[in-house]
Amino acid sequence: MNQASNAVATDELAPAARYAESKLCLALDGLSLERSLSLTSKLGEHCHAVKIHDLNDAEGPHAVKLLRKVGAKRIWVDAKLHDTKDTVALRAGALARNGANIITVHASGGIPMMKAAIDAVFTDCGPAASIWAITILTSLDPKEIASIYGADRTPQQIVLDLALMAKEAGVNGLVCSAKEVGMLSAHRDLLGMVLTVPGTRSAGINLGQQKRSGTPAQAIADGARFLVAGTQVTKAEHPVVAFKAMAAEIGMQL
Repeated sequence: MNQASNAVATDELAPAARYAESKLCLALDGLSLERSLSLTSKLGEHCHAVKIHDLNDAEGPHAVKLLRKVGAKRIWVDAKLHDTKDTVALRAGALARNGANIITVHASGGIPMMKAAIDAVFTDCGPAASIWAITILTSLDPKEIASIYGADRTPQQIVLDLALMAKEAGVNGLVCSAKEVGMLSAHRDLLGMVLTVPGTRSAGINLGQQKRSGTPAQAIADGARFLVAGTQVTKAEHPVVAFKAMAAEIGMQL
């Protein structure tokens, strides 16, 4: 039995109960526009950002505008861009102009590519939009990582190399798994980097596709600035209750 099941079910959060700096980003992956708007209207003000990708593919800037209208403070378009630097610059700039506040790129695309993305969003939107770099997907296990990136380095070494590349490029946000966040947060050359961890699961919650996971509380203790609240919340019988439980686990007061 998960911790959310012991709570009294409610679909409301007190409007005035706004956490000064939320540690959670709400992932709307796989949800319809109607469902995304409903959840965002209830949880958006309590999140650092709401994260979309397939919804952006399906609805474009229309979805971005509507999500902001119903309560999203920031829109994270999880595009995970990885292409030539010119192509990435064009796409990042377009996403920023369409209202994205956070846009992801793969650090493995290289320093020139990441720099091009940063320059594009700054030119179009200034500080209103920023680039976060993906290190290694949380759905990859060590064997898959070795097959993709080579077996001469450990996953932690690969993540660190990618993080240092992102830092050199000027990226100020990194997305990494709970397995590497402690190492990155302690590295002196990465001080000040915003570390965001997707794929965490509270005790008793099925891991699903996640292969390099950890609990929300441990990820925060290890140095994560933000966590992604995904299927643990959005697929729960009572999503608001599940969100409250996850927030309480990491010390957020709603």
